[in-house]
Amino acid sequence: MKKRLFMIIEIVFFAAYIFSSVAIAETRSNEKTKERQIILKGLSIGMDITEARKICEGLLGKNWIVSRIDARNTLMQDYRETSRRFSLPIVGQRGFLIKNKDDYLAGYGFISDDDGNGKVAEITFSGELTDYIFFTKEVHADNFVEEFTKNFGLPNLPWILHGWQYSSPYGYKLTIWTDKSIDIKKSGLGRPKIKFD
Repeated sequence: MKKRLFMIIEIVFFAAYIFSSVAIAETRSNEKTKERQIILKGLSIGMDITEARKICEGLLGKNWIVSRIDARNTLMQDYRETSRRFSLPIVGQRGFLIKNKDDYLAGYGFISDDDGNGKVAEITFSGELTDYIFFTKEVHADNFVEEFTKNFGLPNLPWILHGWQYSSPYGYKLTIWTDKSIDIKKSGLGRPKIKFD
């Protein structure tokens, strides 16, 4: 009887130890991933697009051009002409373009306001522009992503083909490609309900 009682007590203590260990691990995990708003050199989703343009003008050196705010197709006419074998980058319909004076292949960015409300809805940087802004030319993409997630309190980013992607519960989707291109896009919170009847 005493043996059985002793075994039951051991099992209870062992179960309590396991549950407390799991709870502590979850707490530590939550502490590590306290997600903060992504702000890249003062640029963020939801900010005024005119203010974002001013920040970019001050941020970039003489080898970069910041366009006026206009329709994507208008801003990227010369991209079509100089880079016929490349399709237009997948960016918003309206915004401003950042490009390297030498060539689009040497770097570009596009900050868009798709809603027409004057607020930034998407930030896209090529890998070259990312390297220029963050001084990461010698940093491997894996290390860049690791530091990015730590800095903004993000969970480990799931791998996709040629990069990493994360959909935040705060209403944006982040994609970082293996060349360090970054795309942050406003997204709807949750999936729309579909009525089939």
